[in-house]
Amino acid sequence: MRRTVPLFLAGAFLAPLALAGCENIVDQRGFAATPGSVDKIEIGAQSREDVVRLVGSPSAIATFNPNVWYYISQKQETFAFLKSKITEQKVMQLTFNDTGRLQAIKKYDLEDAEHITMVSRITPTAGKELTVLEQIMGNVGRFAAPNGATQGTVGAPTTGGSGPTQ
Repeated sequence: MRRTVPLFLAGAFLAPLALAGCENIVDQRGFAATPGSVDKIEIGAQSREDVVRLVGSPSAIATFNPNVWYYISQKQETFAFLKSKITEQKVMQLTFNDTGRLQAIKKYDLEDAEHITMVSRITPTAGKELTVLEQIMGNVGRFAAPNGATQGTVGAPTTGGSGPTQ
């Protein structure tokens, strides 16, 4: 007589393993300030160097205005095989005046973000579309022997000397 493991007993052992693979994964990305360092920033009191010393270098500097710095952080959560979701996003914008002193601080979060949809158009390119057969056979007969080389020589042409050239 053959003994079999009851189905519910096998399920009781396998269910925790299956659920362990579905654990929620939290990813913290970008700027992560030490606690209290951002609170020490004061408008008009600190220079660029002071800010870097307090909170670190910026995540980005504005393209057309080097006096605007951005510190960006983001938290994403992923559950099992599902698409990741942004649960928290913080952007701190620091603006400096022309003398290098901190002029303004603005803070943005996920509610301030705007969703931008990508354009699905395709840019046309010059040339022609090749079929698979044209791609495979396209280079047949295009390669010729190097100038001055005879049939049967393999590799790059040499100088003909027996030692290194000076």
